[in-house]
Amino acid sequence: MATLEKIRSKSVLLFIIIIVALLAFILGDFLTSGRTYFGTGTTVAQAGSAKVDYTDYQNRVNALAEQQQNSTRQTNADVMAQQAITDLLAEQLLRKEYEKLGLVVTDSELSAALTGANIHPAAVQYIAQLSQSIGIPTPNGASVFDAISNPTKYGLPAEAGPQLKQYWISVEQQVEQAILSEKFAELMMGLFTANQLDAKNLFNDVATTRHISYAMVNLNTVKDEDVQVTDEDRMAAWNENKADFRIQEPMRSIDYIMVRIEPSAQDRMEGQQAVEDALVALKNSNGTDGISADGRFVVNRYSATYAQINDKGVKAFLDSATVGSAVVSKHVGDNYNLVKLIERTTGIDSVNVSFLGRTDKGNLDSIYARVNAGTAIAEVLKEDGVQGQDSIWASLVAPGIPENIKDALTNRAVGETFILTDTVQGAPVQSLYRINSRHNPVAVYDIALIDFTVDPSNETITKLSTDLNTYVSSHSSADAFAEGAAEQGYTILKGMVGNSTPMIGGDCNDCRPVIKWIMEAKQGQVMPVYQDNKQTYLLTVAVTGIFEDDYLPWNCPMIADHINSLALNNAKARKLIDQYSGKASDINGYAKAMGVEVQSGDAIFNAPMLATIGFGESLLQGQVAAAPLKQVVGPVKGKNAVVVFVVNSEDNKGRDYTFEEYSNQFNRNLNLGNMRNLGNSNYIVNLLRGDNKVENYSLTFVAAFGE
Repeated sequence: MATLEKIRSKSVLLFIIIIVALLAFILGDFLTSGRTYFGTGTTVAQAGSAKVDYTDYQNRVNALAEQQQNSTRQTNADVMAQQAITDLLAEQLLRKEYEKLGLVVTDSELSAALTGANIHPAAVQYIAQLSQSIGIPTPNGASVFDAISNPTKYGLPAEAGPQLKQYWISVEQQVEQAILSEKFAELMMGLFTANQLDAKNLFNDVATTRHISYAMVNLNTVKDEDVQVTDEDRMAAWNENKADFRIQEPMRSIDYIMVRIEPSAQDRMEGQQAVEDALVALKNSNGTDGISADGRFVVNRYSATYAQINDKGVKAFLDSATVGSAVVSKHVGDNYNLVKLIERTTGIDSVNVSFLGRTDKGNLDSIYARVNAGTAIAEVLKEDGVQGQDSIWASLVAPGIPENIKDALTNRAVGETFILTDTVQGAPVQSLYRINSRHNPVAVYDIALIDFTVDPSNETITKLSTDLNTYVSSHSSADAFAEGAAEQGYTILKGMVGNSTPMIGGDCNDCRPVIKWIMEAKQGQVMPVYQDNKQTYLLTVAVTGIFEDDYLPWNCPMIADHINSLALNNAKARKLIDQYSGKASDINGYAKAMGVEVQSGDAIFNAPMLATIGFGESLLQGQVAAAPLKQVVGPVKGKNAVVVFVVNSEDNKGRDYTFEEYSNQFNRNLNLGNMRNLGNSNYIVNLLRGDNKVENYSLTFVAAFGE
């Protein structure tokens, strides 16, 4: 009974303990799955009060991916995702600024930008694309909007309306942001335009030219081993250049080994033999039957005239090829291009035709009668509800031409007008054609172009993976990882990684899981071998440093060599200054002591270059500007040399100050001609962000390698 009484008296405490344990279990599972109840939730990134929600982020990534489909320039998906975050944060920061300033875009402004006589530049491409898709001959925002509101009027299915409407809304949003950005830029231009003080200060900077003589000796004349640098020297060099090492988010330094998964020498020999066997099989079989069973050979068969073929190797082959012959037309690296001439015929390559149709897909009998009676097709095309071309050359040997159209354009008489009927989505659709002229018959080549790429064999991939895994298992600390690499034939690469890093190295696709592992690892940890989804590389990483302050420290592996170089330059400058100080009383004497020739040049306070000493010598320029006339100054340290100089004379060449001239020059120096882009510039975004760091949580939505 006493025991039961004790349990009853402790029941409340036990209940609390059980609840806490269960909650810890649930939260633990939730945390390891990449989510937190009290953490970021659906926030992908934030800077101060500006936040990017996951839904907005995903929509933007999808939009960027869709844009890329229509572009010849391809962007890595991870780079694109991080760009989406950057853009959305910038838009949030700017939107808050617009609200503070009371900037808005009215309905009438937006309507004029999209449907008015002058379409806004941000919408021109979209309106053109929509016009083409809908079948509107000339890009016209008002007509596009009408088609979206009344799709059946333009021969579109009714269900197309909602989809087009959503697209239109996205265009409206982009145009609205563009107009707001322009309004914001106009205000910014007012802030940055020169005032009387700006113009006068600029005049003072350039009004006086100082003519100097100088002797200098380069820092590289002192060998590295002839000077000593301490950690204090390195820290001093770091402090002098501290602003260069500011970081916007926690970073980690890494050593990494990347092994490209490429064919071995044996794979390449076997690949070459496969190509030779394929050529024999192609020559001894019909068409491409000889290689049809080997999926490594990708066949593209088409017909073309000689003039239509752009590949010089294929043209050279056709110059002497017989039907049935096959050769390698190009071999670059592990890729082979084979070509076989399957047949040579004679045919008409192209005709000039006029054609038209009704936008409502209606019957063309009345138009056909009018054209036959003498009405010009060009006149008919001016009428509402009709679209087409009055004169266009059409290829008869290009792939994809329906046989009924090809047959009609080949065999109908020149000058004849006729109607062809096809079925689209189960409904008959008519097109009216007239043949204006036809080329004479030419040779037409039936060609098979065949691609073959030597891929690494399974044995090769297994060996590369086994070797690297063996190395990692025996070099499982960061120090051992770096020290043993060269002996095993591996190259250690270095990098810096943060939550916003899209990839490791310049072309490491599909490695965000690795970056997540790095950001969760402890210093000194070595990652198991990672292989990307496309089997293009193997990767292993050692975490060498963790940096969570505002600046990378002087001994950070990524900047340590640079800091040491700066410290060495400072030490060399001190050595040279000590060596030559007091050795002479004039420039000629210093030049003789240094073993150099006296040089002369002009110095203007704000010029990018100081005489011939070099660019970016701001400290020296300040000393030249402040030096008394005829007085030897130095030796003093420049960026790359120790210099002794004397200002011989100065003049202003009778320059007169006018506000107009120097205010214009001030504005040009600030590049105010491009101020309209300020709304999208990093400068303004960084200014609005202030001291708030970007907190990027996008890795929360990525499964780490090994999870």
